[in-house]
Amino acid sequence: MTHVSLHRCRFVDFPPSQITALAFSHQSTPASPHPPPKNLRLAIGRANGSIEIWNPLLGAWVYESTLAGGKDRSIEDLTWVQDYDSHGRGLLRLFSIGYSSVVTEWDLVTGRPRTHTDCNGGVIWSIAAQPRLHSSDKVDQENQEACSQKIVVGMQDGALTILSTAGGKGALSYVKTLMRAGTGKSRVLSMAWQNRHTVAAGMADSTIRVWDIRSGRVVSRLSLNKGRGRDVLVWAVRALPNGDLVSADSRGEVCFWDGDNYTLKQRIKGHDGDCLTLEVGGINGDTVISGGVDMKTILYKYIGKGRKWAQVTLRRFHKHDVRAMAAYECGKFSVIASGGVDMTPIIIPLRQFLDESHLTIPAVPQSPIVTSVPESRLIMSWWEQEIKIWRIQELGYDENKGDELYLFPGEEEGRGRRLLSRIVLANDEYITSASISSPIPQNGGHLLAVSTIAEVKLFLLRPPKSSSGSASLRVSKITIPDSLHLEAPEDEDDSDDEMEEDVDLANEGARLIRISPDRQWLSIVTPDSRVLIAKLAVEPPASPKSKATVTFESSVFELPRQGRPETAFRAPPPPTADTPSKRQPKRLVHRIDEGDLEAYPRTINHHLFSSTSNLLAVSDLSGYLDTYILTNSTWKLNPKNPLLPRLNSSLSTLTFRPSFPSPTTSTITSTSNPEDRLILITSKENHILELHLTTGALSDWSRRNPPTYLPLDFRTLKSHATGTFFETSQWKAKQRLWVWSADWLWMFDLLKDLPEVQPRAEATRGKLGSGAGHKRVMTGGLVASGPIVNPPLPAPAKTNTGGAVTDSEWEGGGYEDGGASRAIVLASTHKKRSKSGVKSAFWSSNRYKSMLGFLPVGYREEILIKGEGWRDGQVLEAMEMVIIERPMWDVKMPPRFSKDSGNLARVGGV
Repeated sequence: MTHVSLHRCRFVDFPPSQITALAFSHQSTPASPHPPPKNLRLAIGRANGSIEIWNPLLGAWVYESTLAGGKDRSIEDLTWVQDYDSHGRGLLRLFSIGYSSVVTEWDLVTGRPRTHTDCNGGVIWSIAAQPRLHSSDKVDQENQEACSQKIVVGMQDGALTILSTAGGKGALSYVKTLMRAGTGKSRVLSMAWQNRHTVAAGMADSTIRVWDIRSGRVVSRLSLNKGRGRDVLVWAVRALPNGDLVSADSRGEVCFWDGDNYTLKQRIKGHDGDCLTLEVGGINGDTVISGGVDMKTILYKYIGKGRKWAQVTLRRFHKHDVRAMAAYECGKFSVIASGGVDMTPIIIPLRQFLDESHLTIPAVPQSPIVTSVPESRLIMSWWEQEIKIWRIQELGYDENKGDELYLFPGEEEGRGRRLLSRIVLANDEYITSASISSPIPQNGGHLLAVSTIAEVKLFLLRPPKSSSGSASLRVSKITIPDSLHLEAPEDEDDSDDEMEEDVDLANEGARLIRISPDRQWLSIVTPDSRVLIAKLAVEPPASPKSKATVTFESSVFELPRQGRPETAFRAPPPPTADTPSKRQPKRLVHRIDEGDLEAYPRTINHHLFSSTSNLLAVSDLSGYLDTYILTNSTWKLNPKNPLLPRLNSSLSTLTFRPSFPSPTTSTITSTSNPEDRLILITSKENHILELHLTTGALSDWSRRNPPTYLPLDFRTLKSHATGTFFETSQWKAKQRLWVWSADWLWMFDLLKDLPEVQPRAEATRGKLGSGAGHKRVMTGGLVASGPIVNPPLPAPAKTNTGGAVTDSEWEGGGYEDGGASRAIVLASTHKKRSKSGVKSAFWSSNRYKSMLGFLPVGYREEILIKGEGWRDGQVLEAMEMVIIERPMWDVKMPPRFSKDSGNLARVGGV
C-alpha cells in the first residue's frame, strides 16, 4: 500500500499578464474549400512584453514558443505580413508596437527582435498591414515595392506613417507620412485597410478619417456625435468584404458605414460601456462580433427581409474587459480568438457561434516554471526577472493524535514552507529557463543555472551559516569563462584550424538550460536551437567554512542534429489538357495562403537528461527527436536515431523511465539498459508512446498498449499535458506515470495493461466542428458539450475537514498497489482502510485548478501502521508530492466595470 501526502500549495505568486493583442498569420479565406494552411499561427501579445505563438492544428491549439519580453516593455498591437512569392511561399513576418515610437520585427527562429524601426513621430497607438496581393493581380514581379505589403502606423499626434517591408526579412523602411488631420489630441486609436490603397482610421476626436495612401490626403471624414460633451473614442475599425466599414466606440455602439459615400447606415448599442474590439467574418462578411469592458461578446448578423444588421445573441466568456480579438476562416475552420484583462485566451466558434462550445485556454504558463529538489525538500519558481526558492516543511507525527501525519505548528500565513532565497536578475530580459541541481555532497549546496534570451548565468546556493540564525541561502555568482573552445559536430568538422572558434557561453543566451542529475554537465539550447553541452567539475567543500568550487573544462561541445528531409513546396505543373483550368483556382487559393516559417518548425521545445545522466533527448516543433549517448565521456548522436519516428505533432512533454537501482557505470554498454526508455506525450491527441532509444523500437508496454487503448477521456482532453513525474518504488515493483496539466491530473500504472476499448466511432480533439470547442448535444433536455465518452468511474468519497484551505494544506490519500481508480482518504476521523477501491491501470482527477506543478518532495519512507482496520505490522510506503496552484480568483486585477442604476462605475475585481 502506498500513501501519498499532498502539499496543496498556493503561495507561488506567479502574476499572469493581461492579453493586449491577437493576430493570425494569414488572411481569412472563408470561401476556400481547403483546410487551413499548415503554417497558420496565432500570436498572443501580453502586457509584460511577451508574445506567445500558438498552432491551431485543426482545433488542437498547441502552444509552441514564447518570444520573451523584458523590463518596462509591453505589446499593444501585432500584425503579420507575408513576402510576395508567386507560389504563395513568401516568408511570414511578425511586427509589434508597444507604447513607443518603434516598430519591432521579431525573428521566430531565435525568439529575438530582428530589427527596430523608429518612426520619429511620438508614441504609436495602432498598426495595420496592407492586404496581400492575390495571384490573379497583375503586377511587375521585379518591382518589389509594388509586390510587398506596406505597414501603416497611427501616431499620437493624428498622423499616419507608411513603412515598406520590401527587401525581405529585417527590411523595414520609411516611405512617407500622410497628411496630418485634426488637432494634436487626435490620436489614431485603430486602423483598417479598406483596400490596398485606402486606409480608415478611428480617432480620439469623435471621427473616422479615410486616407488615400497614393495622394497622402484625407478623402473623407466620418463624424460621430459627442456624448455629454465628451469626445467619442473609436476603439476599433474593420472593413467588410464589400468595402463597408464597421466601427466600435466608447459609447458602446457598433456603427455600420457605407463604403462608397461614407455615410452612416446603421448603429446598434449593445454594450453598457466602451466597446473595445470587434471582428468580421462569414463567407460574405455577414457576421460581426464585438467585445467590451462589460465583459460581453455580442454577435451581429446581416439578416431579415430589409437586409439590416441585428444583434442576435450575447455571451460572457470573459470575467473582465475584452481588449482584443482576431478572426480566421478557411474551409470549415472558423474561429475568433479573444482575450483581455482576465489573462485567459478564449477560442470562440464564428460561424457555429450558437451551435458549438468555446475553448478556454488556461492563463497559467504552458511550460513549467516550477521545479523541485526532493532530497532537500526545495521548490523553485521563476518568472520575468525573479527566482524564488522555498523549503517545504516536513510532516510530523504525534502519538496523542493517533496515526495522523500533520504539519508542525507555525504561523498560519507561512505554515508549511519557508522562503529561503529571492533572486532578481539585473538584466532587462526575462528568464527563459532555469535549472537547479541535486545537492552537492558535504553540505555543499546547489548549483543554479538561469538563462535569458541574451545571457546565461550560473550561481552557487550555499546553506546558511549555523551561527547566523538565518534560514536564507547564501547566493554567489560563478564566473563562466568568456572564451571556451567550441567543438563542432563531427559531420561539420573538417579539421581545418581556420574553422576553429571560441564561444562566449555567458553571452550566448538560451531557450532552455538544464544541469544533469550528476552535476557534471550543463546543457544549453541556444536561441537558434543549437545544442551546446559543457563539462563541469564540481568539488565539494573541504571544510564547513569553505565552499564548493565549480570549474569549466576548456571545451564546449555542439551536438549534431540529424538532418531531416525538407518538405519543400513544389510548384504545380502548368495546366494541360488533362488538368482542366477550372481546377486551378482551388490550388491557387491553397497555395497563396501557405507562407513560409523558415527553420522555425525545427525549434527545440524540450530537452531532458536521463536519471543517470548518460542519455540526452531533445524534441522540436516538427515532431522530430534527437537523442545522444554518453560514451567514454563524449556525447555522440544515438546510432539508432534514424529509426525513431517523426510524430504527428510536437511533444507536450517527455520523460525517461528511470532505472532502479541506478547504474554505477558512467557509460552505456548494453542495449538492455532499462534507462533508455523514453516516454513521449504528443500534443495533438494526447498519445502516450514509449521508445527504446538504443534499439529505435517501441517498448513492450507501447506494443501492448497502442494509443487507441488510452481512455477516451484522456485523448479528448482540451488542454495539453504540461509535465510528468515517474514514480518508482525501492521496496515493491512500482512503475507509475503521473501526467498533469493546468486543470487535470492522470496516473497510469505501466505494470498493468490498459483495457481494450470496444471499436466504435470516436471523437478526437479539434475534429468536431469549427476548430474551437465541441458541438453541443442534447442529453435528456439538458445541453451538454463534448465528445461521446465512456461512463466515468464512480467518484471517490470526499471527506470534508470543515476548515478552509490554507496556503500549504496537507491532504492524505492512499491507493492500492493494484491501481488507483478510487482514492482512500486518510482523515482524522477515519482510520480504517477503505475496501471499495476498484483496481485499474489508470486514475484521474479534475479537483485541482490552475496548476503550475505536480512535483515530488522528500524521500519515500516505510511507516509501520497500527490501528483498527489494519493488519498488525503492516507496512505503508509513504511519499510526498506538492501540487502548486495559482487560482485566478487570487490574482490581482483592476476593478471590473459595472452599470448601477444607469451610472457607469467600476467595482472591485475578483
